[in-house]
Amino acid sequence: MRTAAAAKSEVNPSAKLKRNIILDNLFRKNPILSGGMVIAPIVVYAVTLKNAITLAAAFSVITFFTLIISSFVPKKIVYTIRIILYTLIGSLVYVPAYIILNYYIPEVVSEMGIYFPLLITNSFIVSRSETIFFLESKSKMLLDIIFCILGYDIIVLIFGTIREIISTGELSGNILPVPLIFSGLGLPFGGFIILGILAALLRYIVLITKKM
Repeated sequence: MRTAAAAKSEVNPSAKLKRNIILDNLFRKNPILSGGMVIAPIVVYAVTLKNAITLAAAFSVITFFTLIISSFVPKKIVYTIRIILYTLIGSLVYVPAYIILNYYIPEVVSEMGIYFPLLITNSFIVSRSETIFFLESKSKMLLDIIFCILGYDIIVLIFGTIREIISTGELSGNILPVPLIFSGLGLPFGGFIILGILAALLRYIVLITKKM
């Protein structure tokens, strides 16, 4: 019979792997703040919490289903053709995603403009799929994709919330007691400034936690 210690040693590696995937994607190696991935729609479009929610929803649906379906594309196919197929799959996923979101929030989706269809060629699909996701086992890939997307979405929502508050003094139409308003931060260059500050803050926190 196996001892309790032996059973524990068999469980620990798997649990540690899952914990590292979750912590890396949500915190230590966040795809936005550490990897700088898919930031153009954020700095241009995510100027309010409502816009951030729309972007997070669109990104999540398109990226998740495109990656899952694309993972079944045979690796024997030439790399260039595979990338084209991934984009075609993303285009097919984009259509129902656009129809659904446009039905519920047409005014917000129309404001997103070109940045909505550009999500089908985001770096998660075009590059990270071949270098990370599709090299993993299906179970690890699924976990990695889910928490990569969550890591992206969380930062987008935090970013949109902060940006709306400090650039308008409001949040979802509610006026807040903000002492200073910097309207320029609602512009694209302001988005880059906020992202830079958040990225620097993340790096500082990671360095502090490593020393603990």
